[in-house]
Amino acid sequence: MSETPKSMLPFSRPCISEAAALEVAEVVRSGWITSGPKVVQFEKEFAAAVAAPHAVALCSATAGLDLAVQCLDLKPGDEVIVPSINWVSGPNMIELNGGRCVFAEVESDTLQIDLKSVERLLSPRTRAIMPVHFAGAPCDLKGLRALVAGRGITIIEDAAHAMGTAYHGGIIGGDSEIAVFSFHPTKNLTTAEGGMVTCHSADLAARLRLGRFHGIRKDAWKNHARSGKDLYQVISPGRKYNLTDIQATLGIHQLRDLGRMNAARTRLAMRYHVLMQDLRVVRPLALPRDPAAGHCWHIFVVLVRPGLDRGLVIDRLEQQGIGSGLHFPPTHTQDYYAQKYPGLKLPVSEDMGARLLSIPLFPDLSDADQDRVVAAFRTIEQECGA
Repeated sequence: MSETPKSMLPFSRPCISEAAALEVAEVVRSGWITSGPKVVQFEKEFAAAVAAPHAVALCSATAGLDLAVQCLDLKPGDEVIVPSINWVSGPNMIELNGGRCVFAEVESDTLQIDLKSVERLLSPRTRAIMPVHFAGAPCDLKGLRALVAGRGITIIEDAAHAMGTAYHGGIIGGDSEIAVFSFHPTKNLTTAEGGMVTCHSADLAARLRLGRFHGIRKDAWKNHARSGKDLYQVISPGRKYNLTDIQATLGIHQLRDLGRMNAARTRLAMRYHVLMQDLRVVRPLALPRDPAAGHCWHIFVVLVRPGLDRGLVIDRLEQQGIGSGLHFPPTHTQDYYAQKYPGLKLPVSEDMGARLLSIPLFPDLSDADQDRVVAAFRTIEQECGA
């Protein structure tokens, strides 16, 4: 009789409380399910949680990146520096808003944007830098800010991975010129789909709010059932990027549970580091070098041993019922970017992009599940003669 296969262990799984589910149901039954008072509450609580002056809720982080880049008012030839190891949202929004992506290298041990590469790429045409707080660890913001001081260059932080990440006595997003968060189901805080932009400028926050709902000044929910009394006004053409009260309600509960969930992620990540210290088939990314930098452990990334076929590793994990992910293939090698910027070579990004692999990490992952993942790597190691 053949052995019963183990159930599939997913790469990620959202952690949603029963209280959140019940309140979402109440919002659905209330009759007001689109943007309304719950969105306003979520924005206020989010801003308070990261100590940011302004927080603007949106339907996705991509929407946030789009509006942030729009606010640069890019002219033909304007450049934005961005790491190539990156989800495509940031580079795509740069291109769609008329900018040119200038791809920077990453550090081989952390996959954070390499400041030496950034310094070489700075030019009179540089309008912004869009670093990624990769995997939940902060990039070297202090060094990056020093690099651009007095140059009139905006830093748009892609904080999609960094919900709750500590940095120099604060939290990512609190001391940010512009920071963009993601609430995708895989993220540390989820609203199913959604995002948030934090910033210091009241004028920028006002422009983001206009941009997220057709360029209309008034909040539609405030005019509900007041037909004819207040007409909306379009101030400038805008998108349709608003978050709903259903999503915001989930976000409010997730925000309140974030400390517990991030603590669980941290414990599991540290346990991975201990369990994997003698593995030769893969190695984890390095921990942040800056003692004042935290980590919220959005994903746990390992690098496959040089010369070993990553596809084989993924297949062997899948055969043992273990899910994995790739975060991320180098953007400059994607068809559009390879054709637009031909001949671009980023050796570190290309090497890391061929070796990186994300393994299961989420708050409800059990120690037994984690042992199963590490055991699978030991089996692969034996099979490959490592």
